Amino acid sequence: MLLGLLSDEEIDKKGTSIDTVSNYLNKKLAYGDKEYDMIIMRHDVGIRWPDGKRDMHHIDLVVYGDQDHEGGFSAMAKTVGYPTAIAAKMVLEGEIQRHGMVLPLTSDIYRPMIKRLQCKRIKSRVHVTHLH
Repeated sequence: MLLGLLSDEEIDKKGTSIDTVSNYLNKKLAYGDKEYDMIIMRHDVGIRWPDGKRDMHHIDLVVYGDQDHEGGFSAMAKTVGYPTAIAAKMVLEGEIQRHGMVLPLTSDIYRPMIKRLQCKRIKSRVHVTHLH
């Protein structure tokens, strides 16, 4: 799809350049009635265990946006917004008590988040290959 950014078409000028481009793209890239977005992610994580054995974990995530644009959410909104909201709630309710920049790399943070994301129907699929 051509965005028409270099065309001679008149555009609505807004307060700043970024507001003008954002407004223009919002109109050009809006979903049609039967359109929706989709997220597809694949992570391949290699593991070498203390005994020398190796595994490859293949983690797949597919999330579809809702077709109901009025009451639903895009896949991007779901995969960015839900984890952010879950983490914020965990902090506000004292479930996460660390201060500063906290990455969700410890099981006390990521396990509850994954469980709550599954309630929102965001679930990855894991396949393990043993490499020897």
